[in-house]
Amino acid sequence: MKKFIYCTLILCVCIYCTPKKHILSSKDSNIKSIIENEKLNILYRGIKNHLTIYMPKSDSIKVSGPGVYKESENKYFITPGLGSSMEITITGFVKGKAITDKREYRILNINNPFASINNKIEKITLSKEELANSKIEYFIPQLVIKLGKVTKFRYQINEEEPMVNNSDKFNKSAKEKIFNLKSGDHIVIDELSSGPELQNVDLKRITELTVYIK
Repeated sequence: MKKFIYCTLILCVCIYCTPKKHILSSKDSNIKSIIENEKLNILYRGIKNHLTIYMPKSDSIKVSGPGVYKESENKYFITPGLGSSMEITITGFVKGKAITDKREYRILNINNPFASINNKIEKITLSKEELANSKIEYFIPQLVIKLGKVTKFRYQINEEEPMVNNSDKFNKSAKEKIFNLKSGDHIVIDELSSGPELQNVDLKRITELTVYIK
């Protein structure tokens, strides 16, 4: 009988001491996830929206939601689908406890981009030196992130045959032509190409940039 009571006591102690996993919401805890991104609570449809997500004091975290992908430790990207908003769930594990935090994002479409120099669009005036040393970029007024790097663009000087430039800056041949321009001459820049990060965005209807020489 004594042996039975002794074994029962040991079993009770073991059960009591076994660690249990608790599921807590962010309302029940002072620990919340931290999301670092330049877009605040906005996601753009058609591109990868990069986020850095972590939870202080957590051993590990899990991020879930439609279109959420993990790139590396604490690095994620989201490619939103249909709808005007979406929610992601961040679950962190702190000392055996699971703490859940939810974040909601607005989803916006990307409008047609402009060809630009220093965010200047449509029709601008530059010196030959300013134009020759400029960088061609995409620009969308309402976008709060930078689009991908331009890998190729087309330019046309006055009424000459259009030429293709394989970079976001003018090559040596293009610069020589620019330095031979006179005041009042113009160059039209259009048909920008980009890397794979913008492969899902329609960049065909880009608004051309016309640069007049001072």
